[in-house]
Amino acid sequence: MRDAGMKILILLLLFSPWLHAQDSSIHTSLTDAEEIQAGEAVARDFIQHEGMEPTPQTKKIDAYLQAVGDRVAAHAQRKLPYQFRFDPNPGFKSAGGFPGGQVFVGAGILAYMDTEDQLAMVLAHEIEHIALSHCHERLIKVMTEQHISSKDLGKLTVDPFLDGYGHDKEFAADREGVNLAMEAGYSADAAIRLLRTFIILGEQMPNAPKEAKNNLEVRITQIESTRDASKLPKPIAEKPLALP
Repeated sequence: MRDAGMKILILLLLFSPWLHAQDSSIHTSLTDAEEIQAGEAVARDFIQHEGMEPTPQTKKIDAYLQAVGDRVAAHAQRKLPYQFRFDPNPGFKSAGGFPGGQVFVGAGILAYMDTEDQLAMVLAHEIEHIALSHCHERLIKVMTEQHISSKDLGKLTVDPFLDGYGHDKEFAADREGVNLAMEAGYSADAAIRLLRTFIILGEQMPNAPKEAKNNLEVRITQIESTRDASKLPKPIAEKPLALP
């Protein structure tokens, strides 16, 4: 019995690394189809979290966002079924990109826009978080930490995907997003004007951190450099925002 026990122990020691590797591989790669499924679960939770209910008006805005987003996403390096939706919450003064091509735009940030070019730049930034696999990497991390397999993607929630991606990835999404939107025929100046609006808004807020303004100014400098280095034709004028 002792010899048999030793043999079992040896077998376990020999094969445990292989078994561990098999288990870990669940979270080291996902197919596009699995990422799309995960993104749909995250989007459902976001919609529930925000209490979003479709109305005739929000459907029209969704259609407009989709039309602009499709024009930009046609040039994206990752070909996914990108879906662009409107969140009517005025407190949502940003946009969010989730795995698999899900993008939400808040009423709060739309209120600061006056051209379609600004909208295109914001959508392009979120597309690039997806196309550069920032969302994919976050998804792998969340699945690993929460022990969620590809068979349980419906258990995913939006909370882990609401935080930003850090300095380097945000700047990468800016840079590549500007290039992407310019390829679609939009003006990089739109992104600069929108960021300058954020600077002005920040200056009107008491106790606004100086780092936030500095960060926006550095982002503007990078966008100006990206614009100036581009050989794409510059639009004569920005397109008016055509929200329904």
